Amino acid sequence: MWLHFAAIPCLLGAFAMVILLRMADVESGPVQGDEAAAMLLFSLGVLLIPAAVLTFVGILAVKLLRGRRWARTATLVFNGVWITLGLIALFSSAYMPSAFIQPLLTIGFEGSIAICLCAPSAKAWFANPRDELET
Repeated sequence: MWLHFAAIPCLLGAFAMVILLRMADVESGPVQGDEAAAMLLFSLGVLLIPAAVLTFVGILAVKLLRGRRWARTATLVFNGVWITLGLIALFSSAYMPSAFIQPLLTIGFEGSIAICLCAPSAKAWFANPRDELET
Protein backbone atom coordinates (compact mmCIF):
# COMPACT_ATOMS: atom_id res chain seq x y z
CA MET A 1 0.00 0.00 0.00
CA TRP A 2 2.87 2.38 0.67
CA LEU A 3 4.14 1.72 -2.87
CA HIS A 4 0.72 2.79 -4.13
CA PHE A 5 1.00 5.90 -2.03
CA ALA A 6 4.40 6.64 -3.61
CA ALA A 7 3.46 5.74 -7.19
CA ILE A 8 0.42 7.99 -7.58
CA PRO A 9 2.35 11.28 -7.14
CA CYS A 10 4.82 10.03 -9.76
CA LEU A 11 1.95 9.45 -12.17
CA LEU A 12 0.57 12.90 -11.40
CA GLY A 13 3.98 14.42 -12.11
CA ALA A 14 4.23 12.55 -15.41
CA PHE A 15 0.80 13.76 -16.45
CA ALA A 16 1.72 17.34 -15.55
CA MET A 17 4.90 17.05 -17.63
CA VAL A 18 2.90 15.85 -20.65
CA ILE A 19 0.58 18.84 -20.35
CA LEU A 20 3.50 21.25 -19.95
CA LEU A 21 5.33 19.74 -22.92
CA ARG A 22 2.22 20.12 -25.07
CA MET A 23 1.85 23.72 -24.02
CA ALA A 24 5.52 24.33 -24.88
CA ASP A 25 5.30 22.54 -28.26
CA VAL A 26 6.25 25.20 -30.78
CA GLU A 27 5.83 23.07 -33.91
CA SER A 28 2.07 22.84 -33.57
CA GLY A 29 1.75 26.54 -32.81
CA PRO A 30 0.70 28.33 -29.67
CA VAL A 31 -2.08 26.99 -27.54
CA GLN A 32 -5.25 28.92 -28.34
CA GLY A 33 -7.77 30.07 -25.75
CA ASP A 34 -10.30 27.27 -26.30
CA GLU A 35 -7.63 24.59 -26.36
CA ALA A 36 -5.99 26.00 -23.23
CA ALA A 37 -9.31 26.05 -21.38
CA ALA A 38 -10.07 22.48 -22.47
CA MET A 39 -6.60 21.33 -21.40
CA LEU A 40 -7.02 23.03 -18.03
CA LEU A 41 -10.43 21.47 -17.35
CA PHE A 42 -9.27 18.05 -18.53
CA SER A 43 -6.12 18.30 -16.39
CA LEU A 44 -8.06 19.25 -13.29
CA GLY A 45 -10.53 16.42 -13.82
CA VAL A 46 -7.79 13.86 -14.38
CA LEU A 47 -5.75 15.08 -11.42
CA LEU A 48 -8.68 14.99 -8.99
CA ILE A 49 -9.29 11.27 -9.49
CA PRO A 50 -5.72 10.20 -8.58
CA ALA A 51 -5.72 12.68 -5.70
CA ALA A 52 -8.86 11.03 -4.29
CA VAL A 53 -7.33 7.57 -4.80
CA LEU A 54 -4.10 8.75 -3.14
CA THR A 55 -6.03 9.98 -0.12
CA PHE A 56 -7.97 6.70 0.09
CA VAL A 57 -4.79 4.60 -0.21
CA GLY A 58 -3.05 6.69 2.45
CA ILE A 59 -5.92 6.23 4.88
CA LEU A 60 -6.01 2.49 4.19
CA ALA A 61 -2.25 2.15 4.66
CA VAL A 62 -2.35 3.86 8.06
CA LYS A 63 -5.41 1.91 9.20
CA LEU A 64 -3.85 -1.38 8.05
CA LEU A 65 -0.87 -0.70 10.29
CA ARG A 66 -3.27 -0.21 13.18
CA GLY A 67 -4.92 -3.57 12.50
CA ARG A 68 -8.35 -2.35 11.44
CA ARG A 69 -10.44 -5.16 9.93
CA TRP A 70 -12.50 -2.77 7.82
CA ALA A 71 -9.27 -1.49 6.23
CA ARG A 72 -8.24 -5.04 5.35
CA THR A 73 -11.64 -5.69 3.76
CA ALA A 74 -11.57 -2.38 1.88
CA THR A 75 -8.03 -3.07 0.66
CA LEU A 76 -9.00 -6.52 -0.60
CA VAL A 77 -11.97 -5.00 -2.47
CA PHE A 78 -9.68 -2.24 -3.83
CA ASN A 79 -7.18 -4.89 -4.98
CA GLY A 80 -9.97 -6.93 -6.59
CA VAL A 81 -11.06 -3.90 -8.61
CA TRP A 82 -7.50 -3.23 -9.79
CA ILE A 83 -6.91 -6.90 -10.66
CA THR A 84 -10.14 -6.90 -12.67
CA LEU A 85 -9.10 -3.72 -14.48
CA GLY A 86 -5.69 -5.28 -15.15
CA LEU A 87 -7.29 -8.39 -16.62
CA ILE A 88 -9.56 -6.27 -18.83
CA ALA A 89 -6.56 -4.26 -20.03
CA LEU A 90 -4.58 -7.45 -20.60
CA PHE A 91 -7.25 -9.08 -22.73
CA SER A 92 -8.10 -5.90 -24.61
CA SER A 93 -4.46 -5.41 -25.62
CA ALA A 94 -4.21 -8.74 -27.43
CA TYR A 95 -2.99 -7.09 -30.63
CA MET A 96 -0.46 -4.81 -28.96
CA PRO A 97 2.39 -6.89 -27.47
CA SER A 98 4.01 -3.86 -25.83
CA ALA A 99 0.82 -3.19 -23.85
CA PHE A 100 1.16 -6.43 -21.86
CA ILE A 101 3.69 -5.07 -19.37
CA GLN A 102 1.52 -2.59 -17.46
CA PRO A 103 -1.47 -4.93 -16.92
CA LEU A 104 0.85 -7.74 -15.81
CA LEU A 105 2.58 -5.40 -13.34
CA THR A 106 -0.79 -4.25 -12.01
CA ILE A 107 -2.09 -7.79 -11.60
CA GLY A 108 1.15 -8.93 -9.94
CA PHE A 109 1.38 -5.94 -7.61
CA GLU A 110 -2.25 -6.03 -6.51
CA GLY A 111 -2.24 -9.82 -6.31
CA SER A 112 0.80 -9.82 -4.04
CA ILE A 113 -0.88 -7.34 -1.69
CA ALA A 114 -4.02 -9.51 -1.60
CA ILE A 115 -2.00 -12.66 -0.96
CA CYS A 116 -0.12 -10.98 1.89
CA LEU A 117 -3.38 -9.80 3.46
CA CYS A 118 -4.83 -13.33 3.22
CA ALA A 119 -1.80 -15.02 4.82
CA PRO A 120 -2.39 -16.74 8.19
CA SER A 121 -0.17 -14.23 10.02
CA ALA A 122 -2.16 -11.31 8.56
CA LYS A 123 -5.44 -12.98 9.52
CA ALA A 124 -4.11 -13.35 13.08
CA TRP A 125 -3.04 -9.69 13.11
CA PHE A 126 -6.49 -8.49 12.10
CA ALA A 127 -8.28 -10.94 14.43
CA ASN A 128 -6.86 -9.05 17.41
CA PRO A 129 -9.79 -7.46 19.33
CA ARG A 130 -8.07 -4.05 19.55
CA ASP A 131 -10.24 -2.97 16.60
CA GLU A 132 -13.26 -2.80 18.89
CA LEU A 133 -11.34 -1.10 21.69
CA GLU A 134 -9.83 1.71 19.60
CA THR A 135 -11.74 3.73 17.05
